[in-house]
Amino acid sequence: MALTKDQIVQGLKNLGVRPGMVVMAHSSLSAFGEVAGGANTVIEALLEAVGPQGTLLMPAMGSAPVFDVQETPSTVGTITDVFWRRADVTRSIHPTHSAAAKGPLADELLAGHVQQPTAIGPDSPWGRVAAHPDGYILFLGCDQDRNTLLHTAEDMVNAAYLNTIQRDYLDAEGKRRTVVLERFPGPHRDFIRHDRRFLEAGAMTVGKIGNAVCRLMKASEILRLAVEALKEDPAAVLCDNPRCEDCVQQRAALKAARLAEEDFTLSARLDDLGPPDQLDGALWQVKAEGVSVLEVGESYARALVARGGDGLADFARDVAVAGCRVAVWPCLLDWAAAPETLAVVLRSTAAEARILGANYLKLSPWLAPAPQEQAPVNAITGVLSDLAAVAEDEKVTLLIENHPAAYWSSAAHCRAILEGVGSPALRLAFNPAHFAQLGEKPFLGTWNRGRLKKHTAQLMIADGCGRRGWPPYTPPAQGQGEVKELMSILRCRSFAGLFTLTTSGSRDFDFRTEAEGFWHCLNTL
Repeated sequence: MALTKDQIVQGLKNLGVRPGMVVMAHSSLSAFGEVAGGANTVIEALLEAVGPQGTLLMPAMGSAPVFDVQETPSTVGTITDVFWRRADVTRSIHPTHSAAAKGPLADELLAGHVQQPTAIGPDSPWGRVAAHPDGYILFLGCDQDRNTLLHTAEDMVNAAYLNTIQRDYLDAEGKRRTVVLERFPGPHRDFIRHDRRFLEAGAMTVGKIGNAVCRLMKASEILRLAVEALKEDPAAVLCDNPRCEDCVQQRAALKAARLAEEDFTLSARLDDLGPPDQLDGALWQVKAEGVSVLEVGESYARALVARGGDGLADFARDVAVAGCRVAVWPCLLDWAAAPETLAVVLRSTAAEARILGANYLKLSPWLAPAPQEQAPVNAITGVLSDLAAVAEDEKVTLLIENHPAAYWSSAAHCRAILEGVGSPALRLAFNPAHFAQLGEKPFLGTWNRGRLKKHTAQLMIADGCGRRGWPPYTPPAQGQGEVKELMSILRCRSFAGLFTLTTSGSRDFDFRTEAEGFWHCLNTL
């Protein structure tokens, strides 16, 4: 049997709708089942429920290239499209979030909507409903996924992932105008997860009218709870599906905003993310972590150089288009070569770095004939001093990364070499995993007593173990590298160098796991 107006009115009363309320109603006509008289019956029932002293509002959003308040259909339900077309209903001019209203407060709630800097902020119809002491949001056969008021909460906390857009509309005189809308929300949200929160807080009642499950919510309480949730967790309205591109990108914007508060720069080593022919996928993963700065390692660089021609320039262009940049480029040296040959290679590598915009060159490790062999400091510092002079001339900075198989392996070896060279053009890439593999305590021993502070320009976010039977490389804070402690002490020093995510080529975990470990460390400092 078809629903009648009287049955709908009674259902609204049972839900809590009463005369004098200000109600923003979102609806689905089909959810009711059969309704005698269709959309008009639902509208008449709503108007009767709020009474002549109440004000009924509905979204009336259209998707036309140029919004025309007189013509553009509402795309958010049949009931809304029928409602705004009534002669006694006022519709706001707004190219993305038009609303319609009838009642004594209609003009006040809709006034100046298109002049607001944001579409759904505190001075939008939704924000004004929430500010009214008797303002409510009503869902008729739809759920929190349609809760436009939750976008108002995002606006109020200025969520980092919100965008700025431009849209066109016809003004009251029919003249085409363009409006710039700030803090504009993206396409996907997980508003549904907050349904239970609102119910348990007593801000929402749920009932049925016909087949439609309906929700009546106190607008001010819903908004307060949503703002509270976003302050506790900036991603509170985003889903955690790792394959939802919208929410991955929006979480990335939150991470980038978090990193912008830091003195250090977070970077990622491209070699850990696949070969150059998988660059798009690698950049997607990097950007998903809020990272835009890259290190290119030896294997990746060899593959790029082997392309010849404009291979490096093409790579630089692709990286720039993705909104990234290269900071570290490898210098592939044969340490057995003559000093003048090393200088030529360094100058050639500096030219490659200029194509990419890289300002650091990481030197190949100078491998010792036997593990942990005492470094011939004088010979090594002599060669490195010459290279540092070339680097100063080329306006690049050289990095040596401690490695268990290199002459610069232990804290003592690194300190002796760096102090022996004594040039600001030669700095240390501090790798905690490699120090741990030698049995050193990277923070308690190497950092505190190794006098490497003034020489460090890069902290490799690389953890691992030196104990036999334990993995040489692990995600951050799962090994003996004391990575979290190093991150913390460097932040205490306003360290302005690089923190670099790397799996060190381990097959036991991937880049995402590495990044999760880093974020866990940073968020618990």
